[in-house]
Amino acid sequence: MLPLWFWSRALRLRRLIQDLPTSKARGVFIGLVELKGTAEIEEPLTSYLAETACVQFGWSVSEEWRRVVTYTVTDKDGNSRTETRVESGWTTVASGGLASPFHLVDDTGSILVRPEGATIEGRSVFSETVTAFSDLYYGKGPPGGVVDSTGRRMFTESAVPLHAPVFVVGKARQREDVVAAEIAADPSAPMFLISTRSEEQVAGGHGWTIWLTGLLVLALPAGGWAIDRNQMGPADWPDLLPAGWFSLGASGVLLVAWLWQVFNSMTDLRNRVRQASSLVDIQLKRRNDLIPELVRVVEAARAHEAGAQQALAALRANAAAEQLTGLSGGIMGMAEAYPDLKANGNFLSLQKELADTEQRIAMARDYLNDAITNANTRAERFPEGWVASLAGLRRLPLLVTEGIERQPVQVNLAR
Repeated sequence: MLPLWFWSRALRLRRLIQDLPTSKARGVFIGLVELKGTAEIEEPLTSYLAETACVQFGWSVSEEWRRVVTYTVTDKDGNSRTETRVESGWTTVASGGLASPFHLVDDTGSILVRPEGATIEGRSVFSETVTAFSDLYYGKGPPGGVVDSTGRRMFTESAVPLHAPVFVVGKARQREDVVAAEIAADPSAPMFLISTRSEEQVAGGHGWTIWLTGLLVLALPAGGWAIDRNQMGPADWPDLLPAGWFSLGASGVLLVAWLWQVFNSMTDLRNRVRQASSLVDIQLKRRNDLIPELVRVVEAARAHEAGAQQALAALRANAAAEQLTGLSGGIMGMAEAYPDLKANGNFLSLQKELADTEQRIAMARDYLNDAITNANTRAERFPEGWVASLAGLRRLPLLVTEGIERQPVQVNLAR
């Protein structure tokens, strides 16, 4: 049943959006992610109709038509008569659009988004209906028209404007040109969405679809049962029992589908918490392996430059003593060339790497806490709580605030 499929799909996508923690652009990890930021690009596109600076746009031109249809009607006595009716509608006569890779920017940095293959929900930037006397009619529309045209065209365009807030859900992967992540289409990803709507608005849209399609699933068999009952006499009502059972069965199918969706989403939450926990361990392992090595490199460079400075000072003192011994009179000028020392730059690089590493760890912990919070909320919410127990989802403690903390790596620069 098509309504049941739409209901199940809307429920699955809504839960996915609600359960995914929002990542930061600088802390994106490989896999399915959710991000919020603004759309930025160095060379923005110009939309076709509104001529708005944007990263994506799509436009269409529809033409209105109206015609009189003549048809023959035959009544129950076999008499025929000719009747007419007026039909009207709109036909798309031209459309187009363009999308360009852009950067999603938030308060931590930026990440490249490749919109090919994404479901894009842009903002309406142009909507106008004109007649053939308008310059827009043929200026932006095609020279031809449709049969039985009324001489009216509707021009509409949506776009993702430059600097506009965007909400993105998609698969993060490793870029091929630099060591960084990017968001791109992936056949295995359950969703690839780029929207100018907020997360709450997107989830709310799926919520309305859930309610409407669910009511439709229940109403179709019940409506058919009521129609059949009105067309049949009371003596024939027992024959309608199968239709009544079908309506009851539709309700049971919805319940089973809901339980199936909830159980699977609970399992996804549990696995997402495990993944988020492993991401924290990965960042801690990176700190444990990287920082001591960087410290040793900086210390070696510092020791080498200290030796070079001492040797230079000794040579300078010897040269000055020899010149003073042979000096008979007059004024002597001496210019000294100092070596290009890199210790200060090395220390600054080490300091930057330390700050970047700690920020990575902090973002991984925030991501884990968000995943745990989502899982705990779902596990304690009625009526999903008892389904969570079947899926093995239990309340988990948050990092730091509830007693779980990993020991930091000790870095000692002093000798």
